[in-house]
Amino acid sequence: MEKTRKLDELKVATVSGEEFSLQDLCLSFTFNPSSTVYGYEEVELVPGGAETMVDIHNVEEYIQLVTDFCMHSGIQSQLDAFTDGFNSVFPMEKLHSFSPSELVVMLCGEQCPQWTREDIMQYTEPKLGFTKDSPGFLKLVNVLVDMNADERKAFLQFTTGCSSLPPGGLANLHPRLTIVKKSDSTDCTYPSVNTCVHYLKLPDYSSEEVLRQRLSHATIEKGFHLN
Repeated sequence: MEKTRKLDELKVATVSGEEFSLQDLCLSFTFNPSSTVYGYEEVELVPGGAETMVDIHNVEEYIQLVTDFCMHSGIQSQLDAFTDGFNSVFPMEKLHSFSPSELVVMLCGEQCPQWTREDIMQYTEPKLGFTKDSPGFLKLVNVLVDMNADERKAFLQFTTGCSSLPPGGLANLHPRLTIVKKSDSTDCTYPSVNTCVHYLKLPDYSSEEVLRQRLSHATIEKGFHLN
């Protein structure tokens, strides 16, 4: 009886420090979708769920049922439709020789793109004012090598329109990333791109630090006026 009393008195605290009991939430054993696009307003998780209130004694069962509905039983028809559609294009049994991580790379590309100095030198094409020996191009190489994962993804999004690389990395990026010298530019000029052809127009900056700053600002720009 003492345990039951303590459970009944258990309070939930909000971020602001306010306390309330689980019963104050007025939850029932139902699931309510976040949008009317799903075509239904409420699903009972158990028979008579609309009349069964959630309390401290059955909350674990409620959590399990909601999780199962959201991740399994409630989306089973959609998963079956996806499976049938995927099988019609490529039979899933043919994929059994690949690990899950290999499949992710095959289907989605490298989500955490990696490259080395050698990759950049070998698989990018400096043109129209830049060569592989140009100081301006070599400054870019140094900046790219020093980028962290988020910066690499932002750079790829800016230059190619996609934040990931295909399987095999830069070697399999087509068209190849092309870097050309931007004419009539100064240290105040930002890089610009033609994403469809992976074309980066880069000013010949006076220092590596200026290049890093201007490129960083350009890669977080969401508009199209830098294209």
